Amino acid sequence: MKEKGFTLIELLAVIVILAIIALIAVPIIIDIIEDSKKEALKRSAENYLKAVELAITKENLTKEFNPKSCTISNKETTCDGKELKLEVDGELPDSGTIKLQDGTIVKTSLTRLIYKNGTLTYESGKLIIEEEIEPITGTPLTKLPSGKGISVDNQLVYYVPEGSDEAVVSGYRGDANYYDIMLPYSTMSQTSGEVEIAPKVKIDGKVYNVTTIADSAFVYNTDITSVIIPSTVKTIYYWAFQDCTNLSNVIISNGVTTIEGEAFSGCTSLSNITIPDSVTSIGSNAFANTPWLTLQSQSASNGLVIVGPVLIKAINAVGDVVIPSGVTNIDSQAFASNTNITSVTIPEGVMSIGYGAFQNCTSLSSVIIPTSVTSIGGSAFSGCTNLSNITIPSSITSVFVGTFTGTPWLSNNNNLVIINNTLYDGNDATGDVVIPNGVTGIAVGAFSSAKATSVTIPSSVTSIEYGAFGYSEITEININKPEGSISGAPWGAIMSNLQPPTVNWLG
Repeated sequence: MKEKGFTLIELLAVIVILAIIALIAVPIIIDIIEDSKKEALKRSAENYLKAVELAITKENLTKEFNPKSCTISNKETTCDGKELKLEVDGELPDSGTIKLQDGTIVKTSLTRLIYKNGTLTYESGKLIIEEEIEPITGTPLTKLPSGKGISVDNQLVYYVPEGSDEAVVSGYRGDANYYDIMLPYSTMSQTSGEVEIAPKVKIDGKVYNVTTIADSAFVYNTDITSVIIPSTVKTIYYWAFQDCTNLSNVIISNGVTTIEGEAFSGCTSLSNITIPDSVTSIGSNAFANTPWLTLQSQSASNGLVIVGPVLIKAINAVGDVVIPSGVTNIDSQAFASNTNITSVTIPEGVMSIGYGAFQNCTSLSSVIIPTSVTSIGGSAFSGCTNLSNITIPSSITSVFVGTFTGTPWLSNNNNLVIINNTLYDGNDATGDVVIPNGVTGIAVGAFSSAKATSVTIPSSVTSIEYGAFGYSEITEININKPEGSISGAPWGAIMSNLQPPTVNWLG
């Protein structure tokens, strides 16, 4: 007897039923997997904290040891300067801070463990993953001409700019109006004590992630002592905590990617900072004039302080320096005034050399710059009085005025910085300057403060940027090209008597 198969309609019905089952089952399975991961993370954290308490108890058996806090860095736990030997079943946190009292862990938000897969802290005495924290609410701000926001306990202001789905945090300034938020210099914030920034806020019934710490949010505030920054925050903007002179402890959770320039500069009490691996960009002088940076410089391998991909300080480096791979930026004044380094090899992958990075390194004689570098900041090598050998790649697209001032290398090149056929700097040249044939462009500012009396430009030049000769003492510009073949003459040039120089077309 011949068996009857499924009809097309029956097959389609089966497929639809399976699809419905999949739509229901897959999210459930995914949720189960995610919940399992979270529970495993919590168990690892609980086991780790028990191990810390046990290690402190063991230390106390031989010698009184009663630390009030511990810091975690690179999976190592240090309490009052002593590294603990831990026996842990599970994953170790990458970084974080632990608060203790009489050898017992304090179950508040001041205890925070940062793992690659999440940040854990205490809420109401219970260890939870940060993302599970309930959003906070506050008093609505009524004076915002656009956007919306709340103030919380006269401590912090959270606001959502018009058209945004993310919240920004700033210090509370009494009136908390739009101008106090966007221009925080107008009133110093009244925020004080131990500050914990919320990961989520609820405004007008909607929940927003807090992703940004505003420009100058707490600048000049001398009342805050510690700050906890949640994993939802991605960017700490310029001057956010500048000159907070009593700020001593900062915990930055895994998730923050960018710390802008001078964010913590001038925090003269700041000795402890937890910086996660998620940070990939650090602006110039982000930690300048902090005890933390001084301590890092003293203990750093080869004298190089590297945070994430940024080399931020190397004042204690000596001899022939080889910067390790993985570094992408050399911070402003990273090596400045280091008279003990003799040569520097910069690896492929570094993209920029900051302002004054090697300024006044008077024993530095040789530098190798890779093809990955595209930008060299102003005064980067100025005052390096022994620097005669520099390997400069054609990849460079930006060189600031004064970058090589005072170096033998510049003198050996007729005081002209020419890279990839572009003249970037001729301000150290004097007398009658003749630009060599082959140069095709003259960059902005190239002769902006030059003391030369005249400049002769070859026929190979096809472009001169406006401002190339601005405010120089040059009285005559000679161009071996037909009149008007390069537009913009005299390219911003104006002498001290407020008269433009003579331009002679010789083509």
